[in-house]
Amino acid sequence: MIRVPIESRTFHHGHPAHAAGWSEVRLAEAGEVAQDVSITYGISDLGFPEHQGVVRIGDIRRGRIVTDQPGRTGAAEPKASRAVLQEGDLAVVLVRRVGDAALVTADHEAWIATRGVGIIRAKDPAIARWLRIWLQTPRARAWIDQHVSAHVEPTLSLDALRKMPVSVPPPEQIQKIHELITVIEAKAELNLSIAAHAIELADAYHANWERHNASWSRRQFGAVADAKTGTGKPPSEREGPRPAQVTPSEILGASLPYIDGIECLDLAAHPGAFGPGTILVATRSGGARVAVTRRPAIPGRGVLAVRPAEPTDLLWLLHELRSRCGELSQVAQGRSAREITRRAFLRLEVEWPGKDVREQFHRVAEPMHSRAQMAVDENRSLHDLRSRLLRDISSRSRTLFRPGSPDPHGGVMAEAL
Repeated sequence: MIRVPIESRTFHHGHPAHAAGWSEVRLAEAGEVAQDVSITYGISDLGFPEHQGVVRIGDIRRGRIVTDQPGRTGAAEPKASRAVLQEGDLAVVLVRRVGDAALVTADHEAWIATRGVGIIRAKDPAIARWLRIWLQTPRARAWIDQHVSAHVEPTLSLDALRKMPVSVPPPEQIQKIHELITVIEAKAELNLSIAAHAIELADAYHANWERHNASWSRRQFGAVADAKTGTGKPPSEREGPRPAQVTPSEILGASLPYIDGIECLDLAAHPGAFGPGTILVATRSGGARVAVTRRPAIPGRGVLAVRPAEPTDLLWLLHELRSRCGELSQVAQGRSAREITRRAFLRLEVEWPGKDVREQFHRVAEPMHSRAQMAVDENRSLHDLRSRLLRDISSRSRTLFRPGSPDPHGGVMAEAL
């Protein structure tokens, strides 16, 4: 497919596009010539030396390669395999979370991509940077949804990826949009780090108090809290959209111990809903995860909702449960320990400190959680800004290449450029 510059197209009013220089191409032809972009895929991760670093689909998260492989290096020679990564490559998830992508940095030079990871290598580094951004746009996501095969799990073929339509702006616009997206993502990563460290400090403070538990009274959780299991049934028969339930996967996959919940949820209208300050517990074999609701929420099937008897005990109870995640999964039922019953939880014993200790812990831990939640709130604003920018890119590309449509004005992208 030949790149068609936007200058050669006009709108029905006869005016050329304001975003001069944009072009519409297939992904495999996004370079100046077809040979400028190569696309391949990863290989099986069996049989590698122990020191060889590998990049799996689960390592590609939030636009970055995040992998915990201490001591691993990029030892493979570039010609040893098609799957050896080079700095500047774009690693793309082709299975399950199709379209998630990350640029390869020097940290993962000569690492090997495994099955399910596509590798896009562009002669011009700006093209790889743009493709990472493009894959996040609503237009690209919609196209991916239409072209994945889902016999077992969503999968995008390499041939489909090559044929994916891409709108490419001029190099100077790519650079500006890349810089803006990079700043947003870097700030969001910093906020996640701030929040995670604040929670770790509160965990450490709780662990320090736990060293003195010999003098504490032994009780069952039923004496200091109440609990209720989610039913998985529709939360309401009222007219209008039904609020979503919190699933175990949301809790197990949360990077921080918070669940946003639902804005303006009427608790009286939804008997299965719980207010802010409810601890939600989800289990699986090998461990459990807990999170506290920041707004009203409805626990789904497999989720245990826990409320402390005293509101000021919330943070102590949260960190007590965080410190006992392994024990919680041991009392869960089912083949994969996917559900803990109310009865089993309330019968667990706990060393419970006096009120003075719990109140002192609350006074110290509450500012830590407040700082963590401040970072979470800022990330929500950053996410909204990034989403607006991606929608603007998507909207502009649709308009520029749809005959008879007016050129869009304004928007985050117009302000950035």
